[in-house]
Amino acid sequence: MKNILRFIIIMGMLSISFFISFSDVISIKKPNPALGGKMDLSKWNFKKNGPVNLDGQWELYDHQLLAPENFTRKSSVKPRLTGYIKLTSTRQNDKNNKFMEPKGVRTYRLVVKVKPSDKVFGLKLENVRTSNKLFVNGILRGFSGNPAEKNNGYHAGMIPYDTYFNIQGSRAEIIIQSANFGYPLKGTLYKICFGLQKNISFMTTTNSSIELAGTILMFLLAVYSLYVYAAWKKDKSFLYLGISFLSFAVDLLFNGEKLLVQLFPVIPFELECKIKKMAVILTIASLAWIIREFNKNILSKITVKAVNVISIVYVLVVLTVSYPVYMYLDLPKYIVITAFLIMIILKLTVMNIKDTCGSMNKKEAGLFLEAIICISICLVNNFLYELNLTSTKLVGSAALCGSMVLLFTILSNGFLNAYKNMEKMSGELIGMDKVKNEFIARTSYELKAPLYGIINITETIIKENSGYMKDENVKDIIILKDMALKLTNIVNDTLDITLLKNGQLKISICTVDVKVCASIVVESYKYILQKKNINIINNIREEVLVKADESRIQQVIFNLVGNAVKNMDKGTIKISCSRKGDMVYVSVEDTGPGIPEDKQHKVFMPYESLNPEGIGLGLYITKQLVELMKGEIYLDWSEKGRGSRFVFSLPVSKEKNDVYEENRKRNEEYFHSLSSTDYSDTVQGRKNEGTILIVDDEIFNVQTALNIFYREGYNILTALSGEEALKKVEDNKVDLVLLDVMMPGISGIDVCRKIREKYSLIELPILISTLKDVNYDLFLGFEAGANDFITKPFEEREITARVRTLIQLKKFMEDALKNEMAFLQAQIKPHFLYNTISTIISFCYTDGEKAAQLLTDFSRYLRLNFDIDNKMMLVPLRHELEMVDAYIKIGKVRFGDKVHIEYDVEHQIMGEKVPVLCIQPLVENAVKHGLLGKREGGTVYVSASKEKNTIHISVKDNGIGMNDEKLEELRNSEVYNNGVGFSNISRRIRKLQKGDIDIHSIEGKGTIVDMFIKSL
Repeated sequence: MKNILRFIIIMGMLSISFFISFSDVISIKKPNPALGGKMDLSKWNFKKNGPVNLDGQWELYDHQLLAPENFTRKSSVKPRLTGYIKLTSTRQNDKNNKFMEPKGVRTYRLVVKVKPSDKVFGLKLENVRTSNKLFVNGILRGFSGNPAEKNNGYHAGMIPYDTYFNIQGSRAEIIIQSANFGYPLKGTLYKICFGLQKNISFMTTTNSSIELAGTILMFLLAVYSLYVYAAWKKDKSFLYLGISFLSFAVDLLFNGEKLLVQLFPVIPFELECKIKKMAVILTIASLAWIIREFNKNILSKITVKAVNVISIVYVLVVLTVSYPVYMYLDLPKYIVITAFLIMIILKLTVMNIKDTCGSMNKKEAGLFLEAIICISICLVNNFLYELNLTSTKLVGSAALCGSMVLLFTILSNGFLNAYKNMEKMSGELIGMDKVKNEFIARTSYELKAPLYGIINITETIIKENSGYMKDENVKDIIILKDMALKLTNIVNDTLDITLLKNGQLKISICTVDVKVCASIVVESYKYILQKKNINIINNIREEVLVKADESRIQQVIFNLVGNAVKNMDKGTIKISCSRKGDMVYVSVEDTGPGIPEDKQHKVFMPYESLNPEGIGLGLYITKQLVELMKGEIYLDWSEKGRGSRFVFSLPVSKEKNDVYEENRKRNEEYFHSLSSTDYSDTVQGRKNEGTILIVDDEIFNVQTALNIFYREGYNILTALSGEEALKKVEDNKVDLVLLDVMMPGISGIDVCRKIREKYSLIELPILISTLKDVNYDLFLGFEAGANDFITKPFEEREITARVRTLIQLKKFMEDALKNEMAFLQAQIKPHFLYNTISTIISFCYTDGEKAAQLLTDFSRYLRLNFDIDNKMMLVPLRHELEMVDAYIKIGKVRFGDKVHIEYDVEHQIMGEKVPVLCIQPLVENAVKHGLLGKREGGTVYVSASKEKNTIHISVKDNGIGMNDEKLEELRNSEVYNNGVGFSNISRRIRKLQKGDIDIHSIEGKGTIVDMFIKSL
């Protein structure tokens, strides 16, 4: 009964589709059609009833291409009416009621009467084969291709378009020129819609939106299907579905509104047609492949091959011949495809009725039948539309959407069934795995006792009876013991895996010293590696406390070292440690053969081993143990012939055990007793080499350094932590800091950065001490501002040499800076002092107020000259400009209006540091050698600006300037002995990072000095 009902529903769908395909679905209410080339729409309410199709009789002018002016009385060419034609009918008959020949040129004319209105009207024109021009009231409103005689400019084009216009009065004359020399089949169905602009525009927008949405949907479905196939190549149905969806998407782009051709009008008409034909045939071919994949009983292998051969032949024909030729294949193609689809539908129907669906269940077979019917409806509807036998694609579009939903419903149902089967099988496998684990656990426990017995017995025999046994027998017993040990390790690993899988492995988390654990592992391997040229180095030289299980962390390190030992005959294994945040990272690095790149991602998988003798459980167990202790493990790097490095991390211990805490308190008490000692008293009577601050949290390192430096005659301060070190530096005059990198609280790197915020490399040298000579630590130290580094434990000759060199260099630099400052300050010329003082004295007799002002400016000038940081020789730009201002005021009193100055300085850079005495001497030279050389004097212009972290300072005057010879001599002189002149300033500027200076001068016009200083 259900099968009969399903058959009735399917037949009903086909009947409804057939009925809709041959009915007009655009308008419910229709106006009277045109009669005799005239159509009366004066009573038609376009706003209420919408647009209309221009049905009825159009004037036909066969074999004539007539322009609007040909229909006027003044025209010399008189149109020859050859009959009337129904353009929007599926049949176009001549006056003898016979099919008109499709090829040739024609003109169609229709006069439409409308109610006078100021509203904008529109015309939508499509499916005019194969070129056309549209005129409304004598004006060209649109075209597609170029209608003309075949050898006189004819160009094919079938792009639909719409146009908008006003109608003056109540009459609209519509003229369509058409030319067709390509499409060979008789019968056509022009689609000409007339209405208000908003209705025509809405119709076009709606059609375009639906087609674009359909194209995007098809493309996304194609991408999804192809992606699934790429991930799971066993099921080719997704490949064929992807191809089918892609061909549907292409077909949508080249049909209807022809969106792709609208977007790229340069696409040739011939190429457009070829792509459309190939997309259709590819859709049918892929449909055959899909059906074959879903159920091999529907289509035989021979049938699918026949479809493939026919499709390939058709594509080759389309590619090789021209449009008029392969268009003759349309009708037979549509007949064959329709027959093919009917055959599939009938087979599926019979299979559903007889319940012989093969690998598909009945529900899937029914859904598949409905999907094929929907695809068939879509294709048949498109065929009828192409053959001008129906006016709508609405049914095909709806059927296409339905087929997509049905096909994905089938796929989803398949996935759901597969998931249910997988879930069932998974439950069965879990049960079997549980039984297996219980068996392994019991067997492992039973094997451990006899194995340990064998090991103990063999050790006893070797110790007590080796002197009485032959060497061959002793070797055999040793081999037996080694085999028992190896088997014991395998049993322990197997038991650990079982306990890990069942969540029964217990760990005891406490505070563990990684250094101690690594030392135990290294000592254990010394006996094992006696016959191998392998050196194990423990680079963990200070205590590293983590939260872990002590025995398990030893097992982890033991497994990592053992993994390296198994795969190398000679080389080095290094165990190192570092801390990042709340995690400690321990690395095991070897110089072995390395791990092949294709196996690096499998190293932590069970039963994966590079050594054919191993079973590959060590690294897998190691990974599980580390993760159980809240850490992670990974292969940091591996290179063939160079080695590998494994790294695992564990949480830092923030809680100290009792023994550790007691030792720390004892060390702190001793530390503070050292810190409170005044070592300056103990070295009285001996030469004072300077004061050194020792910063370290290890008592051994502090005591070692203290003894060394005390014997060398240095004053010594000690600090327990970074905070204490910063306070000691603030409260005491320190000549050098010996700073440990790894300290609790503030690290040595951070302490170094904070010291450098106040003290330069010259003012306070810092010697970084580190346990390991690693580039990363050294890079951080030098970046933070360290002068040098030294590794621990300290070697006396090395540390004293480094310290002595740094302190002496500090003193030499301080002396050099003092001498430089003294030199600069000594450049205040005696005659300048004498002249200024004489001027002040003379004003005391004549103008007391001016004398007081001049004395104030002179005092400010001297103060600014001597109030300079003699450590870095840098002053704020404000300080330098104040000195210039004081000097100019003194000059104005002495020289009157001959001296002027103008400033153009950005206010926000007044605090920027510049070299001392780099502007005032240039201004002084400009006044003395430039302005005063002219009778009327002149002006000095000082400007300063900042761009991209560079300060540009310019000193310009309009004095007498200098000749080229003098200018070159000044530029090229390395030493200029006339005090703080251009050469001295140039030397100091160019010593700065990215500093530069240049001078330009034109004789009689003035001089410009430009300085470029990186923001300091």
